[in-house]
Amino acid sequence: MRSQKLIVLGFLLGGAFLLNPTAKASTYHSGTPKALRGCWYLGKQSYLEYWSRHTGMNNLQYSSAYGGYLKPNPYGLTYVKYKYLGYHTYRLTGWTYSTSQDFRVIDPTSEKYTYNVRLLNSKQLYLCDRNVTYTKYTTTPGWVVD
Repeated sequence: MRSQKLIVLGFLLGGAFLLNPTAKASTYHSGTPKALRGCWYLGKQSYLEYWSRHTGMNNLQYSSAYGGYLKPNPYGLTYVKYKYLGYHTYRLTGWTYSTSQDFRVIDPTSEKYTYNVRLLNSKQLYLCDRNVTYTKYTTTPGWVVD
């Protein structure tokens, strides 16, 4: 009788451990969140672009020859990971790359960088560390030359 009680107690304790999930919602995920992907503009000043595995940004440059703004080569983060913080806010982290280097390689001069982003709605993105709001257009704006 006593051994049966111990066996039952063992199953109950074992079941309690199995029912308690250890996975946390705040773990890092590889890549960028799908909700952020695409090109975002800060007026006619700069752009911010999210691809599946890296990010890029730079200032827009006006070209009188083309009659619009050009998007120069970006600098940003590669080998990006993100964590969902709640309230449409993400923490992105990765290795920096410059406009003169390949984003697929971590250069010896690269540094680890982390920042927070809040998706205000489907067309507005707020960079928490810079206190600026970027806008996403359904098509490339007419003032940007492809």
